[in-house]
This record gives sequence, structure tokens and C-alpha cells, in this order.
Amino acid sequence: MKKILLVAFWIAIIAGVSFLFIFSNNKQEKLICPEFQINVNYDNAPVLITQGNIRQQITKNNIKIRGKEIGSIDVEKIQKLLDKNPFIKQASITIGVNGVVKADLTQRNPIVRVIDRNGTQFYIDDEGSLIPLSPEFPARVIIASGNIEPVKGLSNKVAVDKNQPRYKSLPADLQQVYKTAMALRNDVFSNALIEQIYINETGETELFAKIGNQNIILGDTARLNEKLNNLAIFYTKGMKNTGWDDYKTINLKFRNQVVCTKTK
Repeated sequence: MKKILLVAFWIAIIAGVSFLFIFSNNKQEKLICPEFQINVNYDNAPVLITQGNIRQQITKNNIKIRGKEIGSIDVEKIQKLLDKNPFIKQASITIGVNGVVKADLTQRNPIVRVIDRNGTQFYIDDEGSLIPLSPEFPARVIIASGNIEPVKGLSNKVAVDKNQPRYKSLPADLQQVYKTAMALRNDVFSNALIEQIYINETGETELFAKIGNQNIILGDTARLNEKLNNLAIFYTKGMKNTGWDDYKTINLKFRNQVVCTKTK
């Protein structure tokens, strides 16, 4: 008898909890959304999108959030829309107990602006993703140009090995641009000095500085940190007694040395 009563007791408890859950869920779905909040995490990246841009994107797709019942808001549709935005690295949609819908977004961080052989321009971000130019907010980043093959679209929906960095899916010349741009970004001296990356006709990387008329030959992307360190030493120590324009080329291709050609 006691066993039967115990089983009945737990059945009643489970039924009660289930009822409360269903009741609470139905009540939540009937809530009217009082506000749609958008938070954009830039993480020190140059601005490519704003809250206003996101609201416009959602409105243009005939999605209404504020003033609607929570149960009638198509959260999945909003999520897919934000995931397709090329400037957004990550997006998540949450609904609070008070009915407030919140979008937390992380923007991509462009590190280089590429101009290919056809004149098409786009960014590469710090993960190796391709990003179109923002029509409203041009990012002040280093330029890469020269013998760069055009890419077919800027889609990042390519198959990527999860065990490999994203930039590995880029064509070889863009991998070269990406590696060089990242090395320059992480080197304080070079980041302040260099304004352009150039891929020459032989496929080697050249750099152009903000000061002087030197053609800085980097070569390939091997030993990048060593090459940039040699460049910093040459500029800070080797040019002490000479003018900025005394050298035509600065060649960093060779290990542990800087080979220069003087202007005539």
C-alpha cells in the first residue's frame, strides 16, 4: 500500500511540475516584447557595422520584434540573417523573462585591405576570412596590392578543416598577404612604419614605408619576425648617419643580414 501511495505521490509531483512548466511557457510566449537590444562587441576593431545597420537589415527583411508576442517572433530566422552578415563573426539571440529580445554580436576585425589585379577590393580579417568593404565605414588598415589573383566572390562558406586555421583555406597569394599583415600588425615598429604590402611579378612580397622611397624586399613569408626585427635595427641604427632617401632597396631575404642598394 505504501509503495502504491509513494508512486502516486511522485506521479502527482511530476504532473504538477509539468503543468506549471507548460503554463509558464504559454504565459512567456504571450508576453509582448517591450524592447529589442543590440550589443556589438568590436574588441578594438575598426567599426564596420553599427546597431543602426543591424536594425535596418532586420527591417528590410520584414521582421518585426518590438511589440510582438514572444511566441510569434521567428528567432531562428533572425539568427540565420545575422549569421549571413559578412561583418559579423558571431551572433546569439536571447529572450529574457521580461520579454526583452537581445542580440549579442561580435564584429570581424579587418587587418588588411586587398586590391587584386582587377581592382576589386576587400578585407581580410584576423582569422583569414574575406570581408567586403563597408559602404559607410572605411577601415584604416594596411593596403595589399600587386600580382594578386581575383577571388570568385567573398564567401566564407568554404569547407574548412576545423583542425587548421581558417586562413589555410585562402589561395596561396592571399595566405602570403595574410601572414605578412599579421606579422606587421604584431610588430610595433613595423606596424607604425609600413603602409603597403605589394606582391611583385615573381610572387615575392615587397613593403612600402610611410617615410622614404625605399623598396623593402621581404621575399617569402619564412622567418617574418626575424626579417622585421632586422628592418627595425637597420632603420634605427643603420640609418643614423644617412638620409632616408640614400637607399633604393632594402633586401631582407637573406638570413641575419640586410642587403641594400644605394641611390645613384
